Amino acid sequence: MLNPLLTVYQKTIKGVSGYIKTLRLFSRNARLFLVGTFFMGMGFSGFMLLFNLYLKSLGFAEGRIGNVISVTTLGTVIMAIPASIIIRRIPIKRLLLIAAPIASFSYLVQVSTTTYQIILGGGFMAGLFSVFFRVAAAPFFMRNSTLKERPYLFSMQFALSLVAGIIGNLLGGFLPEIIENAGAVPHIAYRSTLYVFSLLVLVSIIPYILIKEKSVTTAQRMQIHSWGFILRLFIPGLIVGIGAGLSIPFLNLYFKDVFLSATRMIGIFYCGQQFLMITGLLLAPVIAERIGKIRTVVFSQLCSIPFLIILGLTKVLWLAVIAFLVRAAFMNMAQPLFTNFAMEHVKHDEQPFTNALLVIAWTVGWGVSASIGGALIERFSYTIPFFTTSLLYLISSFVIFAFFARHEHS
Repeated sequence: MLNPLLTVYQKTIKGVSGYIKTLRLFSRNARLFLVGTFFMGMGFSGFMLLFNLYLKSLGFAEGRIGNVISVTTLGTVIMAIPASIIIRRIPIKRLLLIAAPIASFSYLVQVSTTTYQIILGGGFMAGLFSVFFRVAAAPFFMRNSTLKERPYLFSMQFALSLVAGIIGNLLGGFLPEIIENAGAVPHIAYRSTLYVFSLLVLVSIIPYILIKEKSVTTAQRMQIHSWGFILRLFIPGLIVGIGAGLSIPFLNLYFKDVFLSATRMIGIFYCGQQFLMITGLLLAPVIAERIGKIRTVVFSQLCSIPFLIILGLTKVLWLAVIAFLVRAAFMNMAQPLFTNFAMEHVKHDEQPFTNALLVIAWTVGWGVSASIGGALIERFSYTIPFFTTSLLYLISSFVIFAFFARHEHS
């Protein structure tokens, strides 16, 4: 009886020891980038938790809120390809030190006015400059890591942003209520908290300043040879983005509208989601070592679908919360592994462009469908968007397996 337990214990200790040993391989630059990710994640997650609720408190309907989301993603789409070209010519550190203050200022603009057109403009500007963080991450990690620790680094970056998100969501859940209890009206309480999160984005400059990056040699004209493979990477990302945009941006409103949940409870729900997402992300590279990155991506996406369907059907709060938590854990295991797979299967010079296209694929889908999702929710209910998201995730999973299973070597 004791021998099997002892074996399990020894394997667990060995596995944890190996995991920690791999994490110690991270370079100084990679560690500093991860610290910047922490502050960015804390500011961004708190902002995203409250911004829709803030707009709702100003009297904006779901359709207009969807338009704000769409115009922000439009900025991201417009800048993604230029950002991938700029990254080949200018040190990533310098770009981050420019992008962070402008992104922070754009968030401040959005919450300092009640004028719809100015909010749209601020969102567009935020989309233009926040894309640099997304496009730069993968090429930066490829330059500052080796093959051994790379899957762990990609997953750790995603996981660390979620740890920061837990803190951001806790603050976002409780701080508005504290401010409101002090005598502020709801939209002022939301606005004050959003100021805090906008400034947290600016704090990410501190670790970025400490990065020691070599000067970029004069880049040759970008030549892309893997067009067919990159296009195949683009298609499933676009499908997932379209599916996600229909329902995921409105989950905070879903709990507020359907279950009349208080803001602090929504913050707690999102914290729980982050915990489970972190668990999934830390397990993802271990699973990928056994069955391969692509099979892990497909498995995790398929497992998320039943929980989306539950969200579309249930009127029971505890069941909706469980579905909300588990769906996020499964679905978000996929993203860093798919990005890592993509970076390893294109040439070095193609990595920034490929990562930019992955950002565009997801963002275009998200941006286009967010307006549609908002209009559907406003006119009907949340059920149709959740069901459509499930169908599109299913299609994406089959496409990924069909396109890339034969390329799997890990």
